[in-house]
Amino acid sequence: MKKKALRDIVVFHATDLPNMATHCPQEECGFSLYKGVLVQWDEDEDARILSFIDALDETTRANLLVTQEHEAALGLRWKGSVPEAFEADQEVEVEGDVWHVSTSVGCGNT
Repeated sequence: MKKKALRDIVVFHATDLPNMATHCPQEECGFSLYKGVLVQWDEDEDARILSFIDALDETTRANLLVTQEHEAALGLRWKGSVPEAFEADQEVEVEGDVWHVSTSVGCGNT
């Protein structure tokens, strides 16, 4: 059986993660994998981040690697380039609230 090349797999490094909730050590807040997206939780575990992921079209969701919401701000990490609608300083509506895209960058091996 042929071994899969590492270049075909996305590799995360700790510095790739948003880590917006610095007052909440990530080992206490945790992570979830939801629809292929790594959700990095903060202390209030705002489940609306799952609604944000649900609202993305299939192509956009397939390229979203990591997300974190913290105090109505989003940290996003993408495979490849950042979609224009989700560049830093954009605003997105989630369940009637407006969230600010704080950081949005491509990362990992793609």
